[in-house]
Amino acid sequence: METGQPREELSRKFAEDILTRSKTLWTEKLQLPEIEIAGPLVKRSINLLIAQSGSGKSLCAFAVGWKETQNYSFSRMIYFDLDNPNSLIKERYAQFSPDRISYLNSLDIMQFDYLQGLTVREKTKLALSLLAEAELPESLFVIDTLQQVSNYNDIKELEKLFSLLRNLTFMGHTVLLLHHKSSKKESQPFKGLSYIFDSADVIYELTPDKDRSGWIRAMTLTNTKNRFASGFTRFVISIDTENPENIRYGENVLFEEELPVKEQILLVLKEHPGIKQQDVVSLVRPNVKPGEKKIRAVLTKLVALGIVTVKQVKAAKLYNLNTEMLEPGYWDAVEDDIPDDDKVVLPF
Repeated sequence: METGQPREELSRKFAEDILTRSKTLWTEKLQLPEIEIAGPLVKRSINLLIAQSGSGKSLCAFAVGWKETQNYSFSRMIYFDLDNPNSLIKERYAQFSPDRISYLNSLDIMQFDYLQGLTVREKTKLALSLLAEAELPESLFVIDTLQQVSNYNDIKELEKLFSLLRNLTFMGHTVLLLHHKSSKKESQPFKGLSYIFDSADVIYELTPDKDRSGWIRAMTLTNTKNRFASGFTRFVISIDTENPENIRYGENVLFEEELPVKEQILLVLKEHPGIKQQDVVSLVRPNVKPGEKKIRAVLTKLVALGIVTVKQVKAAKLYNLNTEMLEPGYWDAVEDDIPDDDKVVLPF
């Protein structure tokens, strides 16, 4: 790129900027929001969902996105459905509230005449680039599917697409990208496939659980990549399209060593609701083996599962227990398992 300045001058200027601005840049990054999870999704990152055709990727993506949007994890879900027929929304999603949902299929995209391009692929990529520049509140972007928006045998085309997706995350948005997995074993060295896996921040593989009639009632997501310390290695989703309120996350997705931390967190919030994260950590820390980082990670998971809720009050986030998500008799079982010497004593 021509700047009109000699290369030697540019070299000196950039070296000076690196030396003088490095501390400022570091401080700015430390002030970025902490990692947050919305269901299985890591917010402000590129999440990739992989499964064979007919496994329920679209259903999973829509259900999770809808649930998390209704729970205000996102201000809006913008769903680009470029893979399914026009009648799908009526057949599958008629019972879902459309509040804060923008659902666009291929036909919708082509009707935006002012978006330049002759194909759905060209118009969709232009739409993504425009939305990345717009001042939108924190949203979830779902792209269904990768194959419809980019040729994954073309590295340069993939680079442009993932640059657009990364720009969305820089603006505070979350991306969920769906990818068809071939019934044959895919080889990562196959042109763009390794680039896709390298560029995604979080990768899940989906396995459906079908009833005798062939309907998908539940799904298991197995994590194969996560750049972050927070997140799930396994996530279970139960779906009832007739009653969206029955979309539930399985609770048996925590590691065994995380269960005592979970119990202590819930005990603290039961006795003293509406406290800050640091207060939760301080009260839990003396009663468990894991350190502060692990306690924060488990707390983040409990929020993602809906067991704990977060409310923003001015500059503070206050944590509360969502008792509706606990099984009947949970507290009796927990109290029986905890020795008297280990029970939480609150200094309030």
